[in-house]
Amino acid sequence: MFKVHFQLKDVEYQLVAGDLDLSHPYFVSIKEMDLSYGEGVVLNPHLENTKKRFENVLNIMIPLQNVLLIETVPSREKSANATGPRVVNINEEGV
Repeated sequence: MFKVHFQLKDVEYQLVAGDLDLSHPYFVSIKEMDLSYGEGVVLNPHLENTKKRFENVLNIMIPLQNVLLIETVPSREKSANATGPRVVNINEEGV
């Protein structure tokens, strides 16, 4: 998963995506956006605005000069398994 920080019309956005296409020399193509990534108990107004802006968008191509940062973030399944409790079946462990 990738978190892309970029700026459009003087507004900074952050999108989490499963796939990026960096093959074009002038654009970063964001595919498989996950607009619910990082949701917690506290509502984030910036995240809500981002959801409203990109909720019906399948793919976005951002000019390379507008990209501020690209981060690699853990996928939701991996991060949940890494921090959550581990359930062990005694028969599988041979204990």
